[in-house]
Amino acid sequence: MRKRVSLLATFVLLASPVSAEWVSASAYYMFPPSVPEEEACRQADSRARADAVRRVSGETLSSEEALRCSEQGDETECARNSTTWTMVGGLIRGTRGYRAETTIEAGAIRKCLVSFEADVFVAEGRPDPNFDAGVSLNGLVFRDGEKLVVSVTPSQPMHVQIFQWLPYEAGDAQIGRVFPNAFDSVDRVTKAFTVPSEAGSKRYELKVSYPTNRRGGRAMIDEYLMVVATKRPVAFRDVYSLDDFNRVIAEIPQDERRLLRRLYNVVRGGE
Repeated sequence: MRKRVSLLATFVLLASPVSAEWVSASAYYMFPPSVPEEEACRQADSRARADAVRRVSGETLSSEEALRCSEQGDETECARNSTTWTMVGGLIRGTRGYRAETTIEAGAIRKCLVSFEADVFVAEGRPDPNFDAGVSLNGLVFRDGEKLVVSVTPSQPMHVQIFQWLPYEAGDAQIGRVFPNAFDSVDRVTKAFTVPSEAGSKRYELKVSYPTNRRGGRAMIDEYLMVVATKRPVAFRDVYSLDDFNRVIAEIPQDERRLLRRLYNVVRGGE
């Protein structure tokens, strides 16, 4: 009988130097009367925080993710989630001079502008261009209950762990590890592989699920996979909040790791 994955792990925090820097950041969000001002300013705030991290880490929202979000019927939530995800690996420890201002631009269209200075720190070092991996999924849009297969092609031997982020979840279970697991347990890889592996697929499968608590909401939601490749073994927990996961990633020197994320969408059954 095939089973869903059950995960257990221990947690080891890698102590390493970090670099901190105060940077100026700003972002705006244009919105019509149908969008509450509070929501528009939250969008602007998320963009500004991502801008602050980007100025120090260089991490950006990929054009593929931006296009995927724009293709959704309701792109606002997807765009905010994608922007938030760009901050993984960089932490904002504090802000000063925070300002949020709303102005009327044209007709009924308004703009919320958020600006501040942020204390950002990221792990030291620069990404190693020779330490990389290709990541692909067996689809971009899945229906509730369909199988998910992840393909990874490493550029050199590396330790690989794969996490799933569910933005609509709250608390300490937003991020869960899907590989390695009880059926595919070897995380050091030297050649292309899939999750589930050929042998593992006879014992378990990964399936996407439209969240039951969103049945009356959007017809399509976005979820994310994060592939964490490291030069040395790192013992992660099986579940994290987004903030806790970010703190762990920020402790690993940039030349010792590579982070690769993939956005996919889940369509509610019957759509």
